Amino acid sequence: METQSYVIMLRPANEYGNPGTEDRINEHFEYLKGLLERGTLTMAGRFSEVLIGLVMIETTSREEALMIMKNDPAVISGVFHAELYPWRIALKAM
Repeated sequence: METQSYVIMLRPANEYGNPGTEDRINEHFEYLKGLLERGTLTMAGRFSEVLIGLVMIETTSREEALMIMKNDPAVISGVFHAELYPWRIALKAM
């Protein structure tokens, strides 16, 4: 089955900085590690100079990508705001 690449952009949301933020971010990291183990996560990280994260995933549908984004514990809790974008890879190192 053919897959599509997606980028999830994560930015601080209303609950960022409130008590429990660090716990939600730890849960977010564990969630991403699970996606990596399943082969869905391509890469994840944050920009050095701004508080914006980037998550790249490969899924078989936009619906699956949306589900992955919406089920992130930091998104559910309102610590991060997430936006989903299809990503068309033009060049890729092997």
